[in-house]
Order: sequence, then C-alpha cells, then structure tokens
Amino acid sequence: MEPDRETVRKWLLSTPKYVDQWYLYDTYGSHLYEKVTTDNPHYDTYRKEMHILRQYADEIVSDLQDVILCELGAGNASKTTHLITALLKNNIPLTYMPIDVAKDFMEHHASLLMERFCGLVVKPITGLYIDGLNHLKNFRQNKLLIFLGGSFSNVPMPEMELLLTSIREALADSDRFLVGIDITQNKKRQLAAYSHQETIAPFILNVLTRLNREHGANFNLRKFRLCSKYVTSDSEDTFVENPQYIQIACQSTCEQVVHIDNLDLKIYMKKGEMIYAHDPEYMSLKWNWEQFQATMTKAGFAIEKKWSDDQNSFGVALLKKL
Repeated sequence: MEPDRETVRKWLLSTPKYVDQWYLYDTYGSHLYEKVTTDNPHYDTYRKEMHILRQYADEIVSDLQDVILCELGAGNASKTTHLITALLKNNIPLTYMPIDVAKDFMEHHASLLMERFCGLVVKPITGLYIDGLNHLKNFRQNKLLIFLGGSFSNVPMPEMELLLTSIREALADSDRFLVGIDITQNKKRQLAAYSHQETIAPFILNVLTRLNREHGANFNLRKFRLCSKYVTSDSEDTFVENPQYIQIACQSTCEQVVHIDNLDLKIYMKKGEMIYAHDPEYMSLKWNWEQFQATMTKAGFAIEKKWSDDQNSFGVALLKKL
C-alpha cells in the first residue's frame, strides 16, 4: 500500500517530521520486522506472546463456535497458527481474514497457511485497519477479531479511541476481541530492545529507503542514525491515563538538504532533527493491567479472560462488548 503525494508532503512538512507507523510495513519492511522478532535478543515480546498462545490456545477459543477469525496487522501470522489449530479442532472449515498493508507479503503467507492447514480458507484484505473493519461489518457470522504482537499499542493515542469505537461497531455482542499488550514498564529493558543496531535500526531506516524508491528522494542513510527514547507521562487528560511509551526516529547527524523529486519538494534538516517512524508523540505504549482495563472500559469493552507469561511482562486479553 502506498500513500498519496499529499499525505507524504504532510508528513515531511510537519513539525516535527514523521511518517505514519504503517509505512514501516512494505514487503521488505515486513521481512525486516521478522528479523526484529527472531534476532533481537532484547525484544522478547514476540517469544512471550507466542508462548502464551501456544499454551492457552484451546482455552482462548473454548467458548467460541462457528467463527470467522479476523486479524488486524496480520504479518506472517506465525503466532496465529496456534489459534487456527485450536479452532479447526471444532470448526471445519475455518475462514481466516488477515488485514494488512503489505499485500504481497500477506498473500504469500496466506498461500502457505492454506497449504499447511486442511479446511482453512484464507481471504486477505489489503488496507488500513479501518478498511478491514468496514469490510467486517458485512459479515453476520460470529467473529473472533485478534490484534496481536503489541500492534494495538502502536496505534497513536489520539487515534486509539476512534479505532476502538470502529472495532466495537464492527463486532456483534456474540463476537470477541483478542488483544496482546506489553506490560513491562521497565525503561532499561525497553530501551535495550528498541535501540538494537542490528535489527531495529535497519527496520526504522528502511522508511528513508522507501521514500527514495517511491518518491525520488535522495536521503543518504549514512547521515542518519536510530534514536529511541522512553517517555513517562503523568498526564491524566489523555485517553490512556499516565501513559508510558517509546519514541523512535531517524535522527539527522548533520545539517543537510534533502530533495524529493516526485513531490517537487526540498526539506532542510538540522543536526539532531528527527523524522519519527510513527505519530510524533506516541509509539508502543507500555501498560499495566489496571490501566488497560480502565482504557477498555472507556471504549465499551470488558475483559472476559486474561493470560500472561510467568514474569507477568506480556499479556493477552479476551474482550467482549459491554
């Protein structure tokens, strides 16, 4: 999925400069993110969530009958396979509807899933979360909507309430919503995970490569570095009270001028200036259970069941509409 010219102009002419978080996930960016989950020794959310789903998949789906499995930000669906296995035990055939912006990447993994699982039909939806949710409104069959990998926590906080409203509108009372959240509010551990030069840096800096390829920009990646910051806020006026989160950006190491030929645009960057890889204020919220429950209640959801790893550092919650 590619943004239009005006969207890219808005990103790069903003103060501060940024790209939307979904722009990280073109086909190559999705492969780079896979390396983050497998090769970053400090980024353990993937492994912990995988362990929870492997251990509790049968319990998670135990009360669900004849459902369509839908996933926001599906990626390669590696963790989702545990839920697919559990659902196929009592629900054949099963329809799985992954929703993602990386069309080729998603369709490749959809084919692999159908080869692997007898009785599974995969119907990918290419687009933003809101596109997929609007599509789901047309289905009357019971749904299990899942949002794994901490992707929910990467939704910009100003947009989170609106997204949860859209999710609620797309679901019936009998549907369920499964969410994975990082409940490790540990600054040292988080900064180690999000500052890893071998995996995080290529993943984030790939946005500049993409701008070069798609819009004729001449960003020199050697003049940028990864910059990660852990933020603790005492604000109670935001949708999530007292949020803690990561900010992550490409930081200019010198004064420079960048030309974006296809947009007829020239931008000036000071030494130390950022191009954020997400909404400038928020990325990757770090929760505690009380904070998460209060946020979900505001949005009209109740936690029906929840699970966490042995260290209580990652959680998975099954939600229903209030």
